[in-house]
Amino acid sequence: MRVFAVIMAGGVGSRFWPKSREAMPKQFQNVFGERSLYQRTYDRISEVVTPENTFVVTNRLQQPAASAQLPQLPAENIIVEPFGRNTAPCIAVAASAISSITEDAVMVVLPSDHLISQEENFVSQLKDAVRLADKERSLVTLGIRPTHPETGFGYIHFDPNTEQKEALDHVGYNVIEFREKPNLETAISFLASGDYLWNSGMFIWRVDVILEELKRNLTHFADFHSPLKSSFGKAEFAKQLEEFYLRVQSISVDYAVMEKAKNVLTIPSSFTWSDVGSWDEVYKLGDRNADGNSLKGDVVSVRSLNNLIWTEEKMFALVGVENLIVVETKDAVLICKRGESQGVKEIVEILMKQDRQDLV
Repeated sequence: MRVFAVIMAGGVGSRFWPKSREAMPKQFQNVFGERSLYQRTYDRISEVVTPENTFVVTNRLQQPAASAQLPQLPAENIIVEPFGRNTAPCIAVAASAISSITEDAVMVVLPSDHLISQEENFVSQLKDAVRLADKERSLVTLGIRPTHPETGFGYIHFDPNTEQKEALDHVGYNVIEFREKPNLETAISFLASGDYLWNSGMFIWRVDVILEELKRNLTHFADFHSPLKSSFGKAEFAKQLEEFYLRVQSISVDYAVMEKAKNVLTIPSSFTWSDVGSWDEVYKLGDRNADGNSLKGDVVSVRSLNNLIWTEEKMFALVGVENLIVVETKDAVLICKRGESQGVKEIVEILMKQDRQDLV
């Protein structure tokens, strides 16, 4: 059985401003260690998928970083979107490209900006998901066991009494429904029930199965699949891709396919996961000193507690401050309270309205 991977790497990462910019968003940054989140995504799956079977979907601004950080990938495997259209069109184009090679294969779809530890467990679970998707012709998603009542994630409601059709180390359960981001009271009830998982956005399915689902449910894809398939690797592929994107709706694969499909399974995670969605999450995940400070760069601290300070060019001196996030780049400084970093996205929106493209 051949396995292909699609790494979705076109996100902007606006909550990571000012480090994250359109041409170099968070997935291409060395947030933790020497390898970027994008490179670490590839590293995790290298035991399962070969370089020639690994595809990346990104955009024009980010294509140079995507190619430079994974030079082992064939150039044609870096698919460049003309503009963003959410995950369903992205996956549809990648599936069409893979189908030009074979439809008798399993396709693994992964975001490029997640942080995963216990990687051996992840690889073991991924291999089981590949076998399950191939044998059962199911759409398989990796669900994350919730650790707290999170209101910023979508949830997967699964049936814990699913009858298993194959003995696997990691059990696949029937999905009852996908639930959108809940309020706090609902999130608490989800956590208490034990029947809900966070939706990680990681999917595994046969190429032919997802193609049929997309043809049924994604506007205009049935008309464009054959031209996209036949033109992949040729000069006319970019033109076909742009024409498809001009017509297709902007919609997530969750809305377009997963909420409508009948044969959906989820495997609860056996690894530690984070979507690294904000600077607050970086503080939680990073190393901290005895004062609870997470410091990167030239920082001197006196009687200051529980701060995240990242500096590139200047020396920062802290005296008697607590629970701050300060991020400095060559042209901007972010200062916010810990717990408020989701609001960084609003700063980016203001800068875009002011047409300050040099800062976004």
